[in-house]
Amino acid sequence: MAGIVPFLLHLIFPVRCPLCGRAGSCGCVECIKEVLSPNFSLCIKCLGPYPCSEHSSSFPHYWGARHEGMARKLVHLLKYENNGALGVSMGMALASYVTGMSADALVPIPLHIGSPRLFNQSRKIAQGLSLKFDIPMRDCLAWNVEVAPRASKGSTRSELPENSFKVTGSLGGIKTAIICDDVCTTGATIQKAASSLAKIGIEVVGSISFTVGKGPKL
Repeated sequence: MAGIVPFLLHLIFPVRCPLCGRAGSCGCVECIKEVLSPNFSLCIKCLGPYPCSEHSSSFPHYWGARHEGMARKLVHLLKYENNGALGVSMGMALASYVTGMSADALVPIPLHIGSPRLFNQSRKIAQGLSLKFDIPMRDCLAWNVEVAPRASKGSTRSELPENSFKVTGSLGGIKTAIICDDVCTTGATIQKAASSLAKIGIEVVGSISFTVGKGPKL
């Protein structure tokens, strides 16, 4: 009977786990966990080990894998193949390797202005994290400026203006937050988002991404 259910799901939703090929699964949490591993937290300002002696005011960034190999492929499937359910599984798998995270809300980095994507990939990952951590997700950020989805060659996201984000909606009762993103390359986007939340009295106590780029000290 157990084998019939995935088969019937596959007939209705013709998908397979990109890792094991299981029918009816957009991505098995257990399979995705095999791609990730426990990692030390990073300083969001320099991507060196946290706590950081150079940046005492920094907060920790948690991550699942380097942005390469199968982890990178999963991010691309999520972003460019419109596989939103995969993102939720990625978030649930990521939560299995992160300990000590506690906050009033999980806040995803929003889609860029004019993005053609059908959904926010960071929001999908945050949904999976929320299910595991039992921390509510608040989709409360919006871009205030138009920027390219990726920093162009030779440029850096650290060039983003201070007011890159604006806070939308009500955040009553929220005093602390964890920012969620699919990929952390330099940490600049997360820092700007944290700055926007700080302006309304919300302390960002950490951030998390499925993958992390090759930072200066990683």
